[in-house]
Amino acid sequence: MPRASARWTRFALAFALAMGLAALVGAAQQSTILTNGRNLQVPINHGLPDKSLAFTFCRLRYQNIRRARKSGWGDDYPQADFNLLVRLSEFTKTRISRWNNGDPGFANVTAMDPDLFQCPFLRMQNAANYDFTPEETVRMREYLLKGGFLWIDDNWDPDFEYIRPNLLRILPEAQIVDLPVDHPMFSSFFHIDPLPQIPSLGSWARTGETSEIGPSTVHYYGVFADDRLVVLVSMNSDVSDSWEREGDNQAYFDVFGREGYSLGVNVAVWTLTH
Repeated sequence: MPRASARWTRFALAFALAMGLAALVGAAQQSTILTNGRNLQVPINHGLPDKSLAFTFCRLRYQNIRRARKSGWGDDYPQADFNLLVRLSEFTKTRISRWNNGDPGFANVTAMDPDLFQCPFLRMQNAANYDFTPEETVRMREYLLKGGFLWIDDNWDPDFEYIRPNLLRILPEAQIVDLPVDHPMFSSFFHIDPLPQIPSLGSWARTGETSEIGPSTVHYYGVFADDRLVVLVSMNSDVSDSWEREGDNQAYFDVFGREGYSLGVNVAVWTLTH
């Protein structure tokens, strides 16, 4: 069997097993998959999960200063955050935090929130919509150098023209590298090759293409400080839409779901182990 085919067969088996396990424990854990993505821009919870057992998915909340990309901080929220945590807990032995109602431990914080430093994993959507203030720049630098990790997702050309200056204000000495497919993060749990280009469901439904902007090249940029990977920037890819839309469109999920979840799990595992 070809290597790629064998890899996806193993993923499919693991996914099927996880789905079976989810059916058995779903009533106890209330970990059903959320559907009907709505890009909510209003938080549905506040603070950190009540049961901070282990991994918490934190999303960076901000107020748009421009409309360069889609809606804002809440793009793919809360479905993407919820669904990735559910699958992370099923595919791996990772323990996740939970809210008292049984929901997986997804939270949202601002750059100046004291809870920021309780978030080893931080996601930012549509980062071209925002520039960090001087105070936030200092805060984000402190967060990253103390061990935090930021994943900036759902960016398309020319968003990096806004994002790169922000990153260099936070970490002036940082190295920004176009990560190759053989970087160990991309095989920290699932082996990924090639690096995926994932469009939103709406874009794919309209065009059938993997790019939302016409022909484009996918990049996963890594930002390094003191030789540690502290920021990942998905360029020309919307990874979180593959988590958000798991239950919304079977054809879309069949094409992009395995790639998206593989990458999401890998980044989470990398964050926990590095």
